[in-house]
Amino acid sequence: MSLKRKLEGEIEIRASAGDVYHEIYESKPHHVSHASPHFVESCDLHEGELGKPGSIIVWNHKIDGKPLRAKNIIEEIDKEKKLVRQRCFEGDLMNEYKTITGTCQVIPKDSETCIVKWIFEYEKLHPGVPEPTALLDNLLAAAKDIDDHHHGIKK
Repeated sequence: MSLKRKLEGEIEIRASAGDVYHEIYESKPHHVSHASPHFVESCDLHEGELGKPGSIIVWNHKIDGKPLRAKNIIEEIDKEKKLVRQRCFEGDLMNEYKTITGTCQVIPKDSETCIVKWIFEYEKLHPGVPEPTALLDNLLAAAKDIDDHHHGIKK
């Protein structure tokens, strides 16, 4: 039985926040903690240069109140497609997954809105490992938080 999986989710945000969202994940990931502090506590460049593939970023975040750490390498940045792919290679997720890669993309929908889409490709260490739905839900909620933050909406 294969333990390789794919999980996708998307959320609609205002079009004017789409470029901002992509820019944050591309080259200013530490800004996620400003817009969504209940999810991301901090994000630090560990190696390389922000906005460049090969750079290594350490995310300190919470899921269901539990502090978690993830060390990710940026594998791909496509400015034209507004896509960023990063692979976790160290941290709490590696206790449950052999591999886990997250790709976020901003897709224009119409003049008013765009779609933020996240795709996880992963392999569980064993069949009892849960799907990373809580992580996906938090990332989609963070997209909405970034949209609101960009538009000056306080929560």
